[in-house]
This record gives sequence, structure tokens and C-alpha cells, in this order.
Amino acid sequence: MFTGLFKNLSKKKRDKPFQGKNRVSLPVECPYRILGNVLILSVIAGIALVLITLRDDLVNKKFDKLMDGFYAFSLEHGWAVDDIYIQGREKTRLSDLRQKINLDRNNNILQIDLHRLKSSLEELPWVKNAEVSRRFFPNIIQIRLREKEVIALWQYGNSFFPVDTSGKIIDADYTPRQPILVIVGRKAPEKIIDLLKITSATPELHQRIKAAVLHAGRRWDIIFDDIEHGITVKLPENDLEQAWKKFVKIDTRHGLLKRKLTIIDLRYQNKISVTINDSENSDK
Repeated sequence: MFTGLFKNLSKKKRDKPFQGKNRVSLPVECPYRILGNVLILSVIAGIALVLITLRDDLVNKKFDKLMDGFYAFSLEHGWAVDDIYIQGREKTRLSDLRQKINLDRNNNILQIDLHRLKSSLEELPWVKNAEVSRRFFPNIIQIRLREKEVIALWQYGNSFFPVDTSGKIIDADYTPRQPILVIVGRKAPEKIIDLLKITSATPELHQRIKAAVLHAGRRWDIIFDDIEHGITVKLPENDLEQAWKKFVKIDTRHGLLKRKLTIIDLRYQNKISVTINDSENSDK
């Protein structure tokens, strides 16, 4: 059985290899040939892109021309801006609003970019955010403004700048209608928010604060009742909230702000130092 198989294998070993004329050879791809194909495909893709772009540009030009005709036609048939209503304006100047809005009765109400107008209005120094909408028949542009709220005046040299509820300086002229907190110090605007969060927990004392001075960007002095002749409370650099609670507790018990004092010093953890109005010092 196996003898015949071995004979066949031996016979195959003795067979002559393929002659040259019967050999099939596959071509080897040359790197330059591959690079050439890639280059050709890139050129074809570039030409196709140019043609598509030109076609789209032509379509866009025709579309824009069609829309221009539509807007001109609708403007002549009652789609002009009739009026502009503004709500919420108190500090923003009308001249600044007119410059930003830049609309008149020659404008088609359908053509106005409301998003762009909103963004333009929010560039004004007093505008915190704006809402812009259309009202048809009559054709009205309605604008609702939410203006920034002033929480303090920052004194820098001989100048005063309004500070909003986020601790940012408002680059605009401002004359307060009622007494307002004055803050002093290089970093006072950005740090005043944290101080007011603490003091506002005690409204009856918070509303009596007339000025706050930040020393070296680290520690506050707050002045009660009168900027020139009020009582100054010196707060520590660390544990500000605990120091304020301590002051509130002692004032409630002993009425420190009702006494003839000029300074209440809370910078030391284990004592309170006070200065009476005749400059004599005493410790408690």
C-alpha cells in the first residue's frame, strides 16, 4: 500500500521543473508607479472640487440675487420696520443704542439678523444681556435689556468706577442716586464679592458698611456708618467668615458699634483690640 505511494512521491521528485516558456511571472509594482497614480487621483479630485465650488458659487449668486429681489419686493409691500420698542433701559444712553441698532424705515424686517443685533447690543458697557424679537403687523423690533447692577464704587486715585455683581469694572460714567459702598485697593473689585457674601448674612450690619479697604490684596478694613468719622473694623487675612461671626456675636452682646470707638481690631485670634475716639487704647 505505502510502497505505491512512495513510488509516486519519488516520481514527482524526479519530474523536471517548469520550462521557462511555461513560467508565469507577476509584475512587481514600482514605487514611482504608485506615486504617479496617487498624483493623478489628487489632480482629478482637485479639478472636481474646483468644479463643485464654481457650481456652488454660481448657485449662491443666483440665490442671493433672488433673495435681494424678494426683500426689495416685500419692502415695497409693507414689510418695512415701523418702530423699535426698548424695555429695561435705565443707564444705557439712547445715542449708544441707536448706533448699535442702526435701523430705520428703509430696512426690511424680514432681513434683520436678530442674533447679530443681540450680540451687538451686549457689547454696550451697561448691558448684561439682551433679547431681540420681531412683532409683525405692525412691524416692530422689540428689545428687552437687562442692565448690570452696581454694588460698589471702586476708588482708584481720584477716579471712581462702578463695579457690577460679578466683581467686574463697568467702563462707563456713573453717578449714584443714593449712597453706595466705596471700595479701595488694587484687587478690591475682584475680591469684594466674597466679602459681601459673608457680611450680607447679617443684613442689619451689612447695610451700615460704607467703605471697605483692601490692604496688599489680602486683608480688609471695613468702615461703618460714616466714611470719614465711622468705626473701622480690621478683619484678619485668614478665617474671614469666622472673624465676622465673632464680631457680630460680640457687638450683639456689648454694642461695640454704639460706643465711641474709632477702631475695632479683629486681626488677633485670642483678643479684640479697640481704640476709643480720644486715641486711648484698651484691650478686651
